Amino acid sequence: MRRASITEDTSLAYRDLGQGDPVILLHGGCMNHRVWESQICALLDSGYRVIAPDLRGHGRSDAPDSSYTVEMYAEDLATLSDALRIDDFALVGWSLGATIAATFAKDYRDRLTKLVLVSSSIFSDISQVESGKQRESELPLGKMIDNQRRNRPRGMERFVAGMFGSKGHEQAIEWLWSIGMQTPMWVAVRTLEIYRDPAANRLHEGLNALDIPVAIFHGALDGSATLDEARIIVDEILTDGHFVPFHESGHVPFLEESERFDEALVSFLED
Repeated sequence: MRRASITEDTSLAYRDLGQGDPVILLHGGCMNHRVWESQICALLDSGYRVIAPDLRGHGRSDAPDSSYTVEMYAEDLATLSDALRIDDFALVGWSLGATIAATFAKDYRDRLTKLVLVSSSIFSDISQVESGKQRESELPLGKMIDNQRRNRPRGMERFVAGMFGSKGHEQAIEWLWSIGMQTPMWVAVRTLEIYRDPAANRLHEGLNALDIPVAIFHGALDGSATLDEARIIVDEILTDGHFVPFHESGHVPFLEESERFDEALVSFLED
């Protein structure tokens, strides 16, 4: 992997593959760029240049003992794109990556050609979810953090298993668990704590200013937000919005319905 200096003492690891129009892929919290392997292949096959970084604190990127905020991650992306001399690009973000992407779009809208938000929680405040008949992905935020602190392996297992909308994904769960366990605990906890800030869940309020195509990819079984909540963003807020539901998916449609996801992503970028 290549590396780029973001601050005086912090560097990011990233993949930079292919040629053509650039597409940057942002993974979710506790994960790394490898979750995008299928999409990287699909985009390369379609003639795109793909940049897939490990977020600060994740994968092979540096993990300083500092605060982790969505604004920091957006600035990291701006610095990385400057280092790569990329003036404009399509941006795809999943989960935390979608929150970062929405923040980046608000502050650097002139750099984006298209935006894809996958399994975003910016449509509803997950810190206010109450317990009850909930899937693991709907556990209250405080419980997620507590699980990481008390029993890291078990907490990560519950965190990852809750991403899927149905059973039968044991191998994928094991794979994501192994990726998640590589993330330092202090990073896992501090990135989850991003969602304690109500502003992190109201980023959709700034999306109406975007004059670029924006796609919302969302699973029907995703506990972070309902399909109706996601669709409202497209119908009532976005100027040029596109809604792509995945009816058999939870929080990871790019794994649960990978073939359809890849086709929809390439189709949106080429449209």
